[in-house]
Amino acid sequence: MKKKLLILCFSLSFVGAAQAQDSLQVQPQQVSAPYKLAVGPRYAVGLAGLTLGVTAKYFIREQSALEAYSDLNPDSRQFISSISYLWQPKLATSNRLRPYAGIGVGLLRTNNPAPTYFDGPATYINPVGVVSFGAEYSFKKLPLALSLDYRSTFLRYGRSTPHYVNQYRSNNLGIGLKYTFR
Repeated sequence: MKKKLLILCFSLSFVGAAQAQDSLQVQPQQVSAPYKLAVGPRYAVGLAGLTLGVTAKYFIREQSALEAYSDLNPDSRQFISSISYLWQPKLATSNRLRPYAGIGVGLLRTNNPAPTYFDGPATYINPVGVVSFGAEYSFKKLPLALSLDYRSTFLRYGRSTPHYVNQYRSNNLGIGLKYTFR
């Protein structure tokens, strides 16, 4: 009899424990964009030298953003303006450090390096594909975001350009500092 009573007590305690586990409501982790809009300068270095540009990022979803970028010196040898779709997931280990990857389209204007020696026009303007990846850190108490990224152009389209007018000279590694609006 004691054995049956003991088994019944253990069985009821396991059933109660199982019901207690089911009654717990676990809140899913909410992912939110670190800010809504950010605007600021981007300094880049590449084969074409040091360039200064301006970038603006606008989050359309929690982990998706649109980013517009343009060089500031239109007289430089390589001048690019682009718009990209970025995927910027939240890391499980940090709320403020977020990697990102993106793809977009842009216009690349390349000046002919020596029009007196090479036949052709003084400038070439081509639509290009743009790919970028990097990481961004949003400060906790300051409305600033610091980013380090790599941008590359590919798939140049348009009239044939000579081999000495190389689109890959517009690839660069950059650091940006953006003011964030929440």
